Amino acid sequence: MKSIHVLLATMLAGSLFLAGCSKDDAIVDPLNQPPAGVTNEQSAIQYYALADEFSSNTDVTMDDGELQPAEYGLVGKIAADITPLRFGRIIRSITRNVELEYEPGDSIAVAKVTKDIYGVFKIRGIEGDGDTVTVEKQFHDRSVKRVIFRRVNRDAEHFWRNWIPVATSLVAGGTVEPNNNIAIQKIEVFLPNGDTIVVTDPLEHMLRYRWARLMDGGMMDSLHPDRPPVPELLVDQQLSMRVTVLSASADTDLVVLRFGSDVFHKRRARMHIVSEQANDDGTFTRVYERMWTVHPVRGFFHAAVDAMTHGTVFDDTEPYSVSWWGVPYRVF
Repeated sequence: MKSIHVLLATMLAGSLFLAGCSKDDAIVDPLNQPPAGVTNEQSAIQYYALADEFSSNTDVTMDDGELQPAEYGLVGKIAADITPLRFGRIIRSITRNVELEYEPGDSIAVAKVTKDIYGVFKIRGIEGDGDTVTVEKQFHDRSVKRVIFRRVNRDAEHFWRNWIPVATSLVAGGTVEPNNNIAIQKIEVFLPNGDTIVVTDPLEHMLRYRWARLMDGGMMDSLHPDRPPVPELLVDQQLSMRVTVLSASADTDLVVLRFGSDVFHKRRARMHIVSEQANDDGTFTRVYERMWTVHPVRGFFHAAVDAMTHGTVFDDTEPYSVSWWGVPYRVF
């Protein structure tokens, strides 16, 4: 009933506004205007690629905002073996760029969203002499994701409504060269319904928006029946994630899972190592797992695996080096 009340209130406000206007007053419908700065179809796609719920949620998911315990925002008992240490990624600025490619036929466009993320990684710990110290490391991360748009109209007057987002890739991020000393190789998501999502190339693994079928007549479903949908979850369902990491560090990396993050909520949970292998080239392949429960907050989110070298968190002389992938999901 809430949505009906809102609609009726809007209609009433509109009728009062119209009643108060003279015949000569120019009435502008804000819903019938393009977004600010949008002047053609190309700029409309670029605008909506950045405004897409999953694109905008990435920044919130990866930003701790302040120093935090290794695990925070969780319900229940926190793991007892975690070092009493606080750390956090604080994002200071982001530059955004959207590149477009059109498939033959002028009905499918792919937006590549690149973000350069700048900030400081803060660590508060205890030195060998027992003194508490706060260390700050400047960082420059870069993330990339792809969003597929489908043409649904050719309306020259309302050009900004001609394309809608219908699918997204994962988001892949991490430290830029030369400090990119860790890399995620694979993510596996074990869904509550028994399905498994296995990803080895985050930018090529596309997940369709099941809800977009209402706008495009189900065309994306018929064109790509093998393309899985964005996971749609219910509150209190349980699922698990497994990640394979390639690291240049001989010391065990710190890998955490971020999920359920929005402007009011943030969650970070430590993932547990289940296997380790020393490679011939001096690198190490490690596998981590974590089970988690779907939070009561509904909306659009990312389950992001954030892999950090041991030195990033535990050594004040080692450079900041991380790799992170985010899997989009929706909670009903």
